[in-house]
Amino acid sequence: MYASVEFRLFRYVIAVAEELHFSRAALRERIAQPSLSKQIQNLEAHLGVQLFARNHGQVSVTDAGNAFVNEARRSLAHAEQAVRAAAAFKPSRENTLTIGYSPRINLRLLTIVRKVAHDYDPGLRIELVSSHPPDQWQALSENIIQIGLVTLPFQHETLATRLLISEPVTVAMHALHRLTCKTHIKVRELNGVPLISLPRHSHPSFHDHLFRLFKKEGYSPNVVREVTTEAEALYMVAEGFGAAIIRPSLASLLLTGIVFRKFREHTLVQETAIAYARQSLSSEVAPLVSLIRKTVAQSSQHSFGLLGIGDESDPRQLKLF
Repeated sequence: MYASVEFRLFRYVIAVAEELHFSRAALRERIAQPSLSKQIQNLEAHLGVQLFARNHGQVSVTDAGNAFVNEARRSLAHAEQAVRAAAAFKPSRENTLTIGYSPRINLRLLTIVRKVAHDYDPGLRIELVSSHPPDQWQALSENIIQIGLVTLPFQHETLATRLLISEPVTVAMHALHRLTCKTHIKVRELNGVPLISLPRHSHPSFHDHLFRLFKKEGYSPNVVREVTTEAEALYMVAEGFGAAIIRPSLASLLLTGIVFRKFREHTLVQETAIAYARQSLSSEVAPLVSLIRKTVAQSSQHSFGLLGIGDESDPRQLKLF
């Protein structure tokens, strides 16, 4: 056997036999013509037979060449069949739904979405990806993820969002703080209180939106420390370094030394939406999104403890579950 016979040489010989022209065959195979000619000459020298007859610029296939071409075609066909057979065992990405979610959302919502997606298509393979909203913009636009669970505001020209839930913003304070004697507080009562905050870059639009609401209500946050996770923020609160504005779902936690309080201002809420690429409106993603919204809206306040979307004609209208 010719030691350097590879599938590429089979393709080269077949191309010359079909084109009957070395330059055209080289162009077809995207290789320099001198290199193509040299490799076929080397193959002929090793086989001891001539595959092509060359006469005054005319090329014809010899009997040996025809025999080689016939077997080369069979070999390439078998090779392609082997690749297809192996690929058949590779998990299909077409039946995979990748869900992105912001670390700030109520994770009980993620549980509902997973269950709805599974019931919608039991054969659907569900993958979860945690990422901050700026990263989700890119992933949704490039179809790396198909739907995202995000904290509003979340605006991008190629993406659509549908409101799912709205929860009152919560403040975590040390148990001995003077404001813990109240069940609800006005946000301006936090003026002068040291604040432990998540960095703006983790969700710039929500950060700016919330701080605008604070300013409107007469509160100017005194940020003394930034942390990367809410777990760190709660640790700092328990150690007495200050208060922290955290996602509402954490208020159900029983943590030693920490008390959670809601604000009297009804405008101070965290809204969570489902986001997807606008071109998905006519695809299978759209009916799944509608089913998810309907299921969330039907969830009981007792089991989920959230504010949900209102009438479908007005997705910004809120009501208790």
